[in-house]
Amino acid sequence: MEKYLKKGMSYAADTLCLEDGVPLNLLMPTLGGKQLWRDECVFVGWRIQSNLYSGHFRLLDPDDFRQAWGSYDVCLFELEKVIREKGIKAPVDPKEGGIHLVMMVHGITRSGDSFSKMEPVFVEQGMEVAAITYPSTRAVIQEHADQLDQILNRRPDVTKVSFVTHSMGGLIVRQLLAQKNNWLSHTKLGRVVMIAPPNQGSMIAEYVKQRTLYQLIYGKSGQELIPDAVQNLPIPLCEVGIIAGGRSDGKGYNPLLSGDDDGVVTVEEAKLLGCDEFLVLPGLHSSLCSQSDVITAALNYIQSGELTN
Repeated sequence: MEKYLKKGMSYAADTLCLEDGVPLNLLMPTLGGKQLWRDECVFVGWRIQSNLYSGHFRLLDPDDFRQAWGSYDVCLFELEKVIREKGIKAPVDPKEGGIHLVMMVHGITRSGDSFSKMEPVFVEQGMEVAAITYPSTRAVIQEHADQLDQILNRRPDVTKVSFVTHSMGGLIVRQLLAQKNNWLSHTKLGRVVMIAPPNQGSMIAEYVKQRTLYQLIYGKSGQELIPDAVQNLPIPLCEVGIIAGGRSDGKGYNPLLSGDDDGVVTVEEAKLLGCDEFLVLPGLHSSLCSQSDVITAALNYIQSGELTN
């Protein structure tokens, strides 16, 4: 980093060439591959990500255009420069009097895009939202929790953190909150909303855990969704609200599952001992985070501790 600063070299996205064989840094949209990238640092929609296999980093703007790439220090340098030049500031939640970060954690095989309809609703209320992307099928739940821990450690300006999770994301936050976290020394822990979490494990995962196709698609994390594995995860010592999907008819959407369900996770599997609020809303597992009634309930719980008005 230091030699580039001495030469006055810039890693701005419109740079066409650099000395010393440094790669070109062209402004360009991402090409997908969300299972190959993990968020390392987030700030008001900007993200520094690392590639799971190459180990290099990239800086993405809120529209998912790559603004810089190289080492973490290079991307951080560019992010700090953008923050200064554009005057970007994290929003102050009027109800908290500080920065209230709502971390949204998606489920397996998904990405932060799962919360594309939910995120702006929370932002309108003065919260900063970080819809995290992590390589859900390429690592174990402990590693995913460590990633969230590192992101939060890099945000000492945040005064309060709350979580909204979907599916396996709830298990990751359970693991995160069970360990010692340095960020809790300066950041208040808010509430957790879990949407369709397999808190008791997934019988579907149990049925197919030995299938080669399932193992190839769902990877290491897929093996941690079975009931025996989930039982080892501690229960969070904070306020938790759960939104389960179902038809409230005792049958659910999937005839292969027992009782009410959202097609993937049953209502019983979503329950968690000691959870403060539990609500069943009609909807399928993959689309629950996009439903207006689910979004409203999640926002209500983060703000007031109640899933309904």
